[in-house]
Amino acid sequence: MPASYFAQIQSHPGWFTINVLVPLLLPFVVIAIVATAIGGWRAFIQMFKKSVNQGQLFWVVLSMLASMGYEAFSAYTRCAWLAETISWALGLCMSCAFVSSIFIAVNTVRTLNEPNVRAIAIYISLIMAVIVLYCYPVLHVLFAEC
Repeated sequence: MPASYFAQIQSHPGWFTINVLVPLLLPFVVIAIVATAIGGWRAFIQMFKKSVNQGQLFWVVLSMLASMGYEAFSAYTRCAWLAETISWALGLCMSCAFVSSIFIAVNTVRTLNEPNVRAIAIYISLIMAVIVLYCYPVLHVLFAEC
């Protein structure tokens, strides 16, 4: 699986860039551009820490889970023999999107009351982002074979 996984990513760099790297990296590139125009790299580091601290990665995870769910749903009609796998993928995408939405709501409320979000929320957002960054191309490769 890893060999075909990396081969698929190498053979479709445009898909990987648009669907995986842009949603994850573009918000931070915009922060870098704005921060360097306003106050230099020191401002960038502060803005970067603050955005991750406020749980902004949950928004990235939520959008990528929606894309994964759409990909699974669209493969449902093409791949009848993968119906059970597709159902599990779609259910996991919906469940994780619900959990991500809860974390977005909790972090939004906490930023009103506290200056910093708890470290566990930051770690959960990082873990969820890494898992989604790996699983989305896996599902794309799996469903592309239909």
